[in-house]
Amino acid sequence: MILVAGASGIVGRALLSDLELYAPGASVRALVRSEFEALRLRDRGIDAVTADVVTRRGLDSAMRGIETLVYLIHTLDRRGDVVANDVEAIQNTMIAARAAGVQRVVFLGCVAADEASQSRYLLARWAVELAVRQSGLRHIIVRAPLILARGGTLFELLRRSVDRSPIVPLFAWRRTVVEPVALGDVVEALRMAILDPELDGRSFDICGVDRIMLGDLVRGIGRAHARKRLFVPIPGYGERISTQAAWTLARLPRREAGLLLETLREPQVCRDPSRRFPLPRRPLGYIEALAATERRA
Repeated sequence: MILVAGASGIVGRALLSDLELYAPGASVRALVRSEFEALRLRDRGIDAVTADVVTRRGLDSAMRGIETLVYLIHTLDRRGDVVANDVEAIQNTMIAARAAGVQRVVFLGCVAADEASQSRYLLARWAVELAVRQSGLRHIIVRAPLILARGGTLFELLRRSVDRSPIVPLFAWRRTVVEPVALGDVVEALRMAILDPELDGRSFDICGVDRIMLGDLVRGIGRAHARKRLFVPIPGYGERISTQAAWTLARLPRREAGLLLETLREPQVCRDPSRRFPLPRRPLGYIEALAATERRA
């Protein structure tokens, strides 16, 4: 049985739908924190359980009968230090997984995650990846850059800034280089990782084919939505201003947006071509990926 931990997020929801479509014989359980989310999933016929990986409430029972764990959890919405929270969450999960006899772990991380990162969120992602590697379980690491998907906090902040304001500030992060990836490509990579044990023990980057600067990505959102906007280069990273705008303009949670805005300082690219995930087709470019966000809306 497969346990998708973090099934209420944008990647988790898409992965559940993908497994229903392309792996109909697979036995899948969804782990969410909210009973409301569990009820919604059960209404679709999905086996859903509630658990809290930080407090360990319900975690042991959620792991019973699981062979493959897909770990999509982050703790951005919790109070306290995100690194400490993420480490607590993954350690609790790995303890419960080993006790329940789980065989494999598939983890979705970030290509920019590094122990020297200035971003607390990226440092947390690096720490979680390290814990997975040291868990003693067979594992596959799939690392993604900025995912272009409706509902994703960082993408929504960029998209809504373009949609809702005639003047769009482009702070110093406009020069940060990224290889943005389509949600569908990330989900396909995760499905392949889940179903193919031959990939165990390896780490992959699932990135789009286009390497662009974030400023060009934001301008591309304007073109894709046929918005005539004035894009104004501004010095500094403007994280305080952008965090406030996340709530007043984009109606997104300040804390989560603030932590994710810090990640825009770091290049998000595949530095080693040999690490690119072996999709059976060419990943989408950013123009195609932006178009796909509209189809999924």
